[in-house]
Amino acid sequence: MTAKPEPKDPRSLPPWISVADALSALEAASPSAAPIRVPLSDACGYVLASDLRADADQPAFDRSMMDGIALRSIDCASPDAWVQELGQAPAGTPFTAQVGQQQCVRVMTGGVVPEGADAVVPVENIERSIRNGGTGYAVSHAVVAGRHIAKRGSEVADGAVVLRRGQRLTAARIGVLGSFGHVDVPVYARLRVSVIPTGSEIVSVTARPGLGQVRNSNAWALRAHFTQLGAEVSLRESVIDDQDVLDQVLSSAAAQSELLVTCGGVSMGDYDLVAGSLRRLGAQIVFHRVALKPGKPVLLARLGSSWVLGLPGNPVSAMTCAELFGRPLVSRLNGEIGARWVQSSVPVATPMRSTKARA
Repeated sequence: MTAKPEPKDPRSLPPWISVADALSALEAASPSAAPIRVPLSDACGYVLASDLRADADQPAFDRSMMDGIALRSIDCASPDAWVQELGQAPAGTPFTAQVGQQQCVRVMTGGVVPEGADAVVPVENIERSIRNGGTGYAVSHAVVAGRHIAKRGSEVADGAVVLRRGQRLTAARIGVLGSFGHVDVPVYARLRVSVIPTGSEIVSVTARPGLGQVRNSNAWALRAHFTQLGAEVSLRESVIDDQDVLDQVLSSAAAQSELLVTCGGVSMGDYDLVAGSLRRLGAQIVFHRVALKPGKPVLLARLGSSWVLGLPGNPVSAMTCAELFGRPLVSRLNGEIGARWVQSSVPVATPMRSTKARA
């Protein structure tokens, strides 16, 4: 049978801090994940561990931006000009001859603009016809040099940085990697997170709770949340309200994870044991109690080389704090740069009042 813990002294309660100060405290967290390399096929969701550069100009050639004809703009400086067709240049099959006076080449979007041409006229501005035994096009509008052509290197120059260290690899950034041949990608290893539910009242989600018991739903929600943030999450068995048992679980998890996320046991009740266990293990309590509702008892600590985010047991409080504090903390520990909340004040459309039960 678990021994009843000593009652807490109200005079020993930690001071309140503001949400802004709590978020500022997260700035002390520095990347703790090791740099590794992963194939492009597995890189989505990781954070880049170094800058990556273009291995060629983008585009690598003067590229047509429209379906139409490539020609010399000087030949169509006024409306109703006519140019003779030399051939076609579909995407992937360049036209190798040079475009001369009163000549054009049919080009497709993404195709190479042939040598000698300096403009592309879209199909809606041309009309196919035969003159003097040759096939060509009447051009209805005056043509300006450079129109509808993406010049070589106009988007990215060879050697330019295309993605920077600390950027999380989204689907769009995976496309950038593929565009420049980066198939072996330097990233930070996924952050190892241990989710540790606490409380003798917690039972498995597969069990039917008895009187005074609750299913372990918070742990599964938190596992999903931190997985979505890109972490490698280990879900621990729920820990009973026993100081020695909790000490052992926290110590073991700290040896295996960069971040421990506890749920429950951080408030001011006699059986809220997380802060006490952390102190017994020599942890540094960064903050405990934030001027926030829901989520007032949230805790942040440093246990050896690991961080500990202590969440309240109330489901709304737990998920609020997991998002508000867990998201930027994971980002910083995983080497992501620039991921932080921006705080602002806005008027509410209708008055908001506390319920009588939560005044």
